[in-house]
Amino acid sequence: MILVAGIADEGPTARVIDALEGMGANYRVFDQRRAEDADIVLDISDEISGGAIGGALRIGSESLPLREISAIYLRVMDDGLLPDIAALPPEAPLRQRCRRLHDLLLRFADVACARVLNRPSDMSSNHSKPYQAHAIRAVDFGIPETLITNDPAVAREFIELVWAESGRVIYKSLSGIRSIVREVTAHDIARLDHIRWCPTQFQRRVAGVDVRVHVIGHRTLAAAIASDAIDYRYAARDTGTPPTFECIELDMETHNRCIRLTDRLRLPLAGIDLRRTPDGRFVCFEVNPSPAFSFYETHTGLPIANAVARYLTGDAD
Repeated sequence: MILVAGIADEGPTARVIDALEGMGANYRVFDQRRAEDADIVLDISDEISGGAIGGALRIGSESLPLREISAIYLRVMDDGLLPDIAALPPEAPLRQRCRRLHDLLLRFADVACARVLNRPSDMSSNHSKPYQAHAIRAVDFGIPETLITNDPAVAREFIELVWAESGRVIYKSLSGIRSIVREVTAHDIARLDHIRWCPTQFQRRVAGVDVRVHVIGHRTLAAAIASDAIDYRYAARDTGTPPTFECIELDMETHNRCIRLTDRLRLPLAGIDLRRTPDGRFVCFEVNPSPAFSFYETHTGLPIANAVARYLTGDAD
């Protein structure tokens, strides 16, 4: 049995559900918006008994033995932000019950003898972009020239050096929290003191074409994205012109590097952000362990949800 956990009508989750349905797969959905109608009991035996996992997940009137769950697609949002929970005070029984339910579900996903996309402990690598950069370099991908600092003087020196070489500098978040990539301007120089309270990542802008690679198991599905925007995700808003997408086939070396990178991070599902430079090299920016792939599938027709569903059913490695 396959468990899909998340917001049932949110893009990627809905597409995985549709793909599993189309395959006739045996699956169940834990919809976070109906958390009040769910419960979980997680039992882990002692060392003498081999640490066997037992218990059950109740969804509505159905009780699902945890040992029967063979695969999990996990795309859960912060339960504290759920519409029925967010307005409740911290001590509210419903809020505390919802937190405990999600905590046990995530703990189960970490230890389940199942295919999991992805285990919460492995997704934690996304909390540190510097950590990711070390993994990226270890598989022989290039990375942008980068400065991470909360010292305004050091940041100014880096920016002015790049500018003196007719280059451009962008800045973005260090963490896994989604941020909009921006280019440093003269206006930003005047407010560099703000980074004293928020270490920031500055990078020399790499010229070229963006490429998003979705890795599912040992399969890669890639798209090139053309846009004049600094962050193509917001191109329509920032430039008035939406990005254009093109399905591409990766060369074998780049394909293998992507697989080695996700294997190293223990992420059977990932969205890898690359840029193909004018001389044909690939520079890697980061790895998203919970990619919103529906955006790319909509614009390209790449069968990402189908690949995810096949992996969950055990039909693909």
